[in-house]
Amino acid sequence: MVVQFSLNYQRQSMKKMIFFGVVFFSLLISYNSSAQTTISSADFKPLFGSWSGTLTYINYSDGTPFSMPVGLSIVQTEETNNFTFYFSFPDEPQANSEEIVSISGDGTLLNGEPVISKRLLEDGNLEVVTESMGRDANKPATIRHTYIIGGDVFVTREDVQFVGQEEWLNRNEFNFKKD
Repeated sequence: MVVQFSLNYQRQSMKKMIFFGVVFFSLLISYNSSAQTTISSADFKPLFGSWSGTLTYINYSDGTPFSMPVGLSIVQTEETNNFTFYFSFPDEPQANSEEIVSISGDGTLLNGEPVISKRLLEDGNLEVVTESMGRDANKPATIRHTYIIGGDVFVTREDVQFVGQEEWLNRNEFNFKKD
C-alpha cells in the first residue's frame, strides 16, 4: 500500500513537472518571438547633412573590387519616418540618384526589410542590420544590409548569402565622412 501511494505520488509530481516545464518553455518561446528589434527616426538624426566618401562594389564579371567617389546629402521628409538620400557621383553624373529610406511605423522594418539587430559599437557608433530573402546574380539569396551610423561616419554595406551556401559575399559598401 505504501509502495502504491509512493508510485502515484511520483507520477503526479512528474506530471506537474512536465506540465510546468511545457508552460515555461511555451512562455519563453512566445516572449522571444514577440521581442523584436526596433529603430526610430531618432537613430538616423546624426545622418542629416552632407557627406563625402566612396562606393566600392564587386564587379560581377571578374570578381574584382571597384571604387569611385560619391557624395551624399540626407534630409528627413518633414516629421515622418522617411528620409531622402541624394547620391552624387562626380565621375559618373549620369548615375546621380535619390532614394527614399523609410522606417515602418512600429520600427521593425527599414525599407521593408526586418531589422534583426541594433547595437551600440565600442566606438559609440550605432549598427543596424536588416535581412531579407531576395535574388542576387539571378539566384535566391539572403540579403543583409548593415548600417553604421555616427556623428562623423556613415557606412552602408550589402552582403549576400546564396541559398545552400554558408559564406557571405560583400556586394557593395558605401563609406562616408561628414562634410
